[in-house]
Amino acid sequence: MNASRRATLSALLWTVVAAVFLQHVVGIVREYGVPIAGNDFPAFYCAGKALIAHASPYALEPLRSCEHALPHGSDLPRAYVTPAPLPPYALALFAFLAELPYKAAAWIASIALASCCIGLALTLARVTRFPSGGIGCALLLCAGLSSAVFGQLPPVLALAVALCGLALLRDDDAVAACCAAAATIEPHVGVPVALSLFIFRPGTRLWLAGAALVFATAGALAVTPLGALHYLTTVLPEHARAELLTVDQFSMSHVLALAGAPASYALSAGGVSYLVAVALGIAAGKIESRRLGDAAIAYFPAAGALLAGTFVHEIDFVAALPAALLCISRGRERIAWAGIAGVAAIATMPFTVALSGRLAIDTIALVCGVVAVTAAVRDDEAFHLTRIAGTCAIAAACVAFPLALERAALPQISVPASDAYHVTNADASQNWGAYLRSDPRYATPRLDAEASKLPIWLGLAVLLFAPLTSGLGDLGLKTQAVWDRRPRIRLSE
Repeated sequence: MNASRRATLSALLWTVVAAVFLQHVVGIVREYGVPIAGNDFPAFYCAGKALIAHASPYALEPLRSCEHALPHGSDLPRAYVTPAPLPPYALALFAFLAELPYKAAAWIASIALASCCIGLALTLARVTRFPSGGIGCALLLCAGLSSAVFGQLPPVLALAVALCGLALLRDDDAVAACCAAAATIEPHVGVPVALSLFIFRPGTRLWLAGAALVFATAGALAVTPLGALHYLTTVLPEHARAELLTVDQFSMSHVLALAGAPASYALSAGGVSYLVAVALGIAAGKIESRRLGDAAIAYFPAAGALLAGTFVHEIDFVAALPAALLCISRGRERIAWAGIAGVAAIATMPFTVALSGRLAIDTIALVCGVVAVTAAVRDDEAFHLTRIAGTCAIAAACVAFPLALERAALPQISVPASDAYHVTNADASQNWGAYLRSDPRYATPRLDAEASKLPIWLGLAVLLFAPLTSGLGDLGLKTQAVWDRRPRIRLSE
């Protein structure tokens, strides 16, 4: 595809993405007066207010009172609160926004998150040489409508991961380390990226150690050292336990809890599965770094961190998109198809069955999935008919599967009686868990909703295991070992 056609295609796709996104935002502004809907950003904003008042951002009060006092700040019953389970150094950023009126802060946050989506598309276009508009289509649902308009942070996380890979391709260890550190705004994804860099890129170690010291100091200053310890030992496990049975959880702990495992066992087993998946992601990144470039060292650990674990929301999967697009761009045939499966699954997943059920969203999901991959043609390649046909089939299957489940008469899942949930009046995450169990939309798991998660699980598993199996195949006598010292792929300035 020549440069002019590539630019024209990208501009056309960006126009479509912008039209759909703006139409959605206008509807939210008309209803709420601000471009952010839902309870997530109000929780972060009020956590910033709590820090300003030298109160705990993880306690029930003053978080609950603040959220219900905001205009359109919470749609929960007044007895309940939406927690803000971000690390202390991340919440410290919201203390600056909390100095502003809520409406101004909401507009700034919305513009910043939308800008992160645009920056993510442009960064991945630079790494892959794909039209940025096609990548924008892939982001429309998994990061645009499902994160930017809810005030959630996955676009920031994914942008940090993408920029980290770009810096690695440019041999800029300092920038790569800073981006990996920024990705720890969501620690369960960012920490594996930083660990991978620490292991395989010695030039990043000093920078990562410095960032860790800065973040630890910022967290201790924000909530005191005891508050930071409380976050690690109490807030994180309590929040994971609170969401064990919610429909928008994709974690191993969630699956085990639905199967009847006690909460303590489900959380412990989820923690073990997380460590295994992270190790596999780091190994896959190292294996593929010889063929795909050192960006794989950052991209695959982020994907591995989302495969299992104790707490995984659907909006987090955008952080796996860089690995999938890298596979399509630089991988051999089998690796490229693994990337196609990953992109199609991520781009066509607006929500689970229980949270979607809207023909317009399903149609947008199908179009985004097809366009995102068929437009993934580098500027030195032509369209490949087989790849386009295969992409259409995979994307259609990802959308048709949950639609078929929604129309099937599947039985409900019985909530295990052993998972009785007790709540205190002090902890925001425990209060949140009590609310989730009081609302039938969350307290009554559905088999069709759980089964509708299979495409994203399979897509992510294929994305992660294809490099591992490919790497093992390269150990034969007729191929060069994956750990050899041939010149690595570099990205020209």
